[in-house]
Amino acid sequence: MQSTAGLAGEEMPTPVTEAANPITKNIDVASPLDIVSLLHKCDQEIFEGWNEYKSLFDADVLATLDKLITVAASVIKNPATGAVVLSGCGTSGRIGFITTRTFNAKLSELSRLPCFKYLIAGRDKALFTSQEAPEDDPQCGVEMLKEATAGKKQVLFIGITCGLSAPFVGGQLQYCLDNLDVFTPVVLGFNPTHLARNNPIEKWNSTFLQVVNKMEEMKASSKVFILNPVVGPEPIAGSSRMKSGSATKILLETIFAGATLSVLPVERPWQTEPFLRCYQAVCDHIYTKENIRNIAQIVELAGNSLRSNGSIYYVGEDTLGIMGMIDASECPPTYGSSLSDVRGFLDQGYKAFRNNDGDLSLLGKHFQISFNDMKKDILPFVKPSDLVIYLSQDGKIDETVTKCHCKKALISFARNSPTRDMMDVEVEISLPKEKLVSLIGEEAVDQFLMLFEEISIKWICNAITTGAHVLKGKVFQNIMVDLKVSNNKLFHRAIGIIQRFSGLSTEQSRDYLLQSIYNTDCLSENVRSYNISSHIETATPLSQVVPRALLSAILHCSVSESHKLLEKEPVIQRVISQTLSGLQNNK
Repeated sequence: MQSTAGLAGEEMPTPVTEAANPITKNIDVASPLDIVSLLHKCDQEIFEGWNEYKSLFDADVLATLDKLITVAASVIKNPATGAVVLSGCGTSGRIGFITTRTFNAKLSELSRLPCFKYLIAGRDKALFTSQEAPEDDPQCGVEMLKEATAGKKQVLFIGITCGLSAPFVGGQLQYCLDNLDVFTPVVLGFNPTHLARNNPIEKWNSTFLQVVNKMEEMKASSKVFILNPVVGPEPIAGSSRMKSGSATKILLETIFAGATLSVLPVERPWQTEPFLRCYQAVCDHIYTKENIRNIAQIVELAGNSLRSNGSIYYVGEDTLGIMGMIDASECPPTYGSSLSDVRGFLDQGYKAFRNNDGDLSLLGKHFQISFNDMKKDILPFVKPSDLVIYLSQDGKIDETVTKCHCKKALISFARNSPTRDMMDVEVEISLPKEKLVSLIGEEAVDQFLMLFEEISIKWICNAITTGAHVLKGKVFQNIMVDLKVSNNKLFHRAIGIIQRFSGLSTEQSRDYLLQSIYNTDCLSENVRSYNISSHIETATPLSQVVPRALLSAILHCSVSESHKLLEKEPVIQRVISQTLSGLQNNK
């Protein structure tokens, strides 16, 4: 497909990862049960493909995965001189972290040296809280990559950027392309390459599109790889933590499970497509009618908590707990929620977390992640409006949770858990083990069953917090509108949201955004001339920047008036409907 996107003076078409999904157009007025059902339909698109674009099971995608399995296996066999480096921002970096943790542990279990490393923009603080400025810094990414690969002779580098847009990753890919004697660069994302971001980036003499175009020219050499199946728009537009995050996890784990098994004497030969089909079987299996009903009950409890200024707390063990922590960390940048609205805790804390920088608890309460921290600082003070969600393998729960005076939910892989009667809701997950064994064999299922457990927890946790924020009014139709304008990507996304619903030009929409950021109805040319980074610095600590700008643009009212309207009614669609209805009645 040929595109003129990126030529001077032409509008870029909307990237697939930023588009609105027709399935969820009315999710903001859906019931909790309907919300969960709609999210399941969107998750199915990961496997079914979208429009005419190549899917997860496209021959080109499968061939690329097989080649990457071979490269990764070569590194696993020579860990002293080689490394596999996974890098990304936000959700992409967090998925890179848990994948690195999982496969290093698996290699140790198999008496092999770990060789996986992760990089995340903002370093380990970004595993818990959004660290936006480093995401826009290509040079920062390059320096971190150099540091992580010093002395290595063979590096498989996978730069994860769901929208093919992150400058942090773009700089790293460019560095790899300039040093192909050591690096095998891979870009992993979910847009067609012609829709890679082409905006100018401060501190860089290139755009992401230019880097991807160069990779396209070089990929025939089998030294450069582009892995970009299109899984369709997110259920909440732009929320790449969801389908794109799940697809990232699925693809990375397929590569490294194949590479790990290839160096073991297994009876059944590795096959990539059947391994991918396992995730599809799990996706269909966990969304049974009973589970959908129970997940919806938790969604309703979670929505009630947020609407009542309560908090949602995840607590769990090992990687199940980490999946809850990742879900919690994604809510502030996605929905503009506070760091206390959704939090995650892990039994044994940093000892079990195993991150690069170790114990970060001295950085403040939001970096205090152990269950002991929760028992000391949270559980004695919980309110009836709070919700604790326990993520458990065996269904056993610490009695301090069962006795706390708030709503409680259990998500476990146990049948008839011993504490189920102490919970308000329980989701009892089972995996389709017979189907998995038929696809990939018993040995592979035994080695990697935890991967299917983790993705199950991810899908359910994503549904809970997405549904809760929808019920709170953070979404207009299926568009996140109360996002934090805290990096370059989100600045442009905010302008796009205003333009989409107001019908104004890009320049006019930008002006409304700046008026909201600077709380003024009279925008000076001096303010307009500031660098985007200056606008971002001013906007980052502010709340409801985009809703105020959106209302001002649609209703043609002042910023102060839009602020007053939102104070009375936080659900944006209702504000617009009521205001327009009032104007009509006054005619």
